[in-house]
Amino acid sequence: MQKKPINTNTLLDKLHRGAVYACIGVTLYGTYILGMRYYHYCTVIRPEKQQAELKLLDEGAHDKAKELKY
Repeated sequence: MQKKPINTNTLLDKLHRGAVYACIGVTLYGTYILGMRYYHYCTVIRPEKQQAELKLLDEGAHDKAKELKY
């Protein structure tokens, strides 16, 4: 038996489907990575910044500007 030659449209459809699946995969992976970065920011970085700001406020370092004298 001879193999039936692959139709050009069938080949292009399979390539297109593969490209679409790759784009969907990249989008899902990117969304996951962004979500993890946001979670890390909310749970680690922002509290550290708030603690550092509170420490500066307690030390009085926030008031370094010269006072206005009338």
